[in-house]
Amino acid sequence: MCVRGCPMTFITVKQASSLLGFSEKYIRKLVFLKKIPFYKPLGGKILFDREELERLVRASRVASNEDLAEKADALLNSGGRR
Repeated sequence: MCVRGCPMTFITVKQASSLLGFSEKYIRKLVFLKKIPFYKPLGGKILFDREELERLVRASRVASNEDLAEKADALLNSGGRR
């Protein structure tokens, strides 16, 4: 992950819809509801930082039943201590 010296990769609504697998209309709705981070330089075109969108997707992971079972087993085997 770059902080300084690396250019941000900005993408358009169309590119974001392709990346996330949603329609452009739904992407615009998410922007309107401020559910996804976006940029609007000088009040113009809506842009997204590709890395931010990818992080958003990765942070939304839902655990599988197997993951939950492993956590439950670990918790039960530890005597309730985390």
